[in-house]
Amino acid sequence: MSLSQVTLKAPATTANLGPGFDVFGLALEQPSDKVTIIPTSKSVKIEVTGLSAATIPTAPEKNAAGIVANQMLKEFSLKAGVLIKIEKGILPGMGLGSSAASAAAVAYGLNRMFDLKLDNKQLIRLAAKGEVASAGSEHADNVSAAICGDFVIIKSYNPLEIVNLKSPPEMEVCVAFPHMTTPSNKTKKARSVVSKLVPIDKLVHNVGKAAAMASGFATGDVDLIGESMSDAVAEPARAFLIPGYEQVKENALKAGACGVAVSGAGPAMIAIVNKKKANAHKVASLMKEGFESAGLKATAFATRPGKGVRLLELE
Repeated sequence: MSLSQVTLKAPATTANLGPGFDVFGLALEQPSDKVTIIPTSKSVKIEVTGLSAATIPTAPEKNAAGIVANQMLKEFSLKAGVLIKIEKGILPGMGLGSSAASAAAVAYGLNRMFDLKLDNKQLIRLAAKGEVASAGSEHADNVSAAICGDFVIIKSYNPLEIVNLKSPPEMEVCVAFPHMTTPSNKTKKARSVVSKLVPIDKLVHNVGKAAAMASGFATGDVDLIGESMSDAVAEPARAFLIPGYEQVKENALKAGACGVAVSGAGPAMIAIVNKKKANAHKVASLMKEGFESAGLKATAFATRPGKGVRLLELE
């Protein structure tokens, strides 16, 4: 080991995009976390600053970054410890892949620090273990997008197989979320309300929409991507958890968005915009008004699909 420190930028991500439950993920240009990893003589220690830092557990076994670090130190017999400094720019508990960003950054950073020569598939497998801290399961949609960037499809979980596609250059993403307190196990709760048994008509609906969305990314068709953001399984079951859900959706579509969906487990919502046909800032503003109509303050902004985790500094 020749590195004394690595500093990384890890992107926010949005998962599902409507029909792709646990299968689709998209990296966003903003917001992002900054993660610094410093080798120490023993054990894993975590320090968190930034947005809602006081709500994030720093015990390694309860933190996504800590779980990944412990796993990698053990799996690769690394006789060292690490201090992980996380500067949160991604608000936790909103459905924007906050824990996934931490997990992806640590997997990527330790790979570079200890020269483990792991490929993206191996990094995703390790980063997914961190999602147990917030979701109760090793789902890979957010972490795969955080590592690969742009749009990802989890082709298979066992064995893990990933398809990574570029986003169309004219595609913009609007993000809006209400200012509300979410429980620490919010993702686990949101997953619990999704039925384990899916009627055949809903299965057919989601397969068709998911296939069309993948086709949209493959061919660069923003409108097709947005039109395919329709979920008949998870989103209808979760809508009651999000105040203002219907109004946000209606406002975004009226403002010219191609499609709207809950971001991951929510409460954030995303809209896809073709910049040649609509103003993303106007769409975001009206999504914010949708949440405010439910009596909540809200934040909204326009961004673009983004790159995966990347190095900022090596020492």
